[in-house]
Amino acid sequence: MIKFIQNSRSIRVFSILLSISMLTMSFSSKSVEQVKLASGTVISVENSTEINSANLIAGQTLDFFVVDDVKVNGKTVVRRGARAKAQVTRVNKAKGLGKEGSVEVEIKTVEAVDGTEVRLTNAKVYEEGEDKQTAAILLGVLVCILFLTKKGKDAVIPPGFSVDGRVAQDVQISVE
Repeated sequence: MIKFIQNSRSIRVFSILLSISMLTMSFSSKSVEQVKLASGTVISVENSTEINSANLIAGQTLDFFVVDDVKVNGKTVVRRGARAKAQVTRVNKAKGLGKEGSVEVEIKTVEAVDGTEVRLTNAKVYEEGEDKQTAAILLGVLVCILFLTKKGKDAVIPPGFSVDGRVAQDVQISVE
């Protein structure tokens, strides 16, 4: 019985101390501010992997990444390394008769610090491979007809290729 009374006192003391500590804790919420990212703001993005017309299809999505922090009034609204979504809009593989390959990629959106997808405009990349049509025809006519099957070079955009996009419309971004 005495042990029960000692345990209940311990529990009471513990619960009183816990209540006091809970009451004295300060609960502060982070202040969130709305910042306007203006249309026309330039955002530079780059690809991290090679883009090759030989292994792409139109409509395929690709990832690019933001090159530098984008700040408005000293607040970062888009972080360096944030993902930008791009889409392959046109692709032609290299063909016989020396015809070169080509690829066009359009950067569509970039992710802001609060997760908002910011639409971009004027952010297209176009690349053509090497045309070998003249060589294929001359060699095919003068040397051997099989040279007419010679392909041109595929279009290649190397890793680290940078392109500037512009914010399509004003966007409100929540920043801390």
